[in-house]
Amino acid sequence: DYCFSVILPKSRFTKDEIKLENNKLKILFSTGDAEKTGLILFNAFILQKNKTFSLPNKNSMILKSITNQKQDLIVNSRAIFKTTIGSGICVREHNRENNSDKYYVFSDADFREKLNNVISNQVRQAGFSEDEINKIKVSPIQCKKVVVKHYGRYIDITTGMFEIQANNEILQYFYDQGIGSRKSAGFGMIDLITQDLL
Repeated sequence: DYCFSVILPKSRFTKDEIKLENNKLKILFSTGDAEKTGLILFNAFILQKNKTFSLPNKNSMILKSITNQKQDLIVNSRAIFKTTIGSGICVREHNRENNSDKYYVFSDADFREKLNNVISNQVRQAGFSEDEINKIKVSPIQCKKVVVKHYGRYIDITTGMFEIQANNEILQYFYDQGIGSRKSAGFGMIDLITQDLL
């Protein structure tokens, strides 16, 4: 019931490395309040503050600061969102018979159908009704395909802006907890652009 995004300012990606201009990175976490996950994560991070965590190739990481940011309250049934920097919307179709995955991006003919399947399952598991689920509409506005390396495999994701129509509680759920596949693996985090639509 959370999502996150890793922001690497002024970074340069090579085949095997990420080179940072300076020694700072930012990780954003977002979650809803229902399960108190945000409070649990916040307290866990406080306990790890100023400790050194070893990383490969003689690197290390130290948690220096933690801030709690207030999320907007969504009151309308239509809003425009953009993917958070460092994140994107992942739409995965998993084949259980041969244990394979296929990923879809906004330019694929089946993208809206596959995204609808993913978010319908996501929202159903969150406890929303079938009637509410059937009213969800997601429309890509300005998007691009990005290829990312995820656990040693290259996958296609979509970044950009989306208009989403649904009841305000579902929109809040997407905003707080992310949208799409692999949310807890660094995908699906979105920022609210506007909910003031006619």
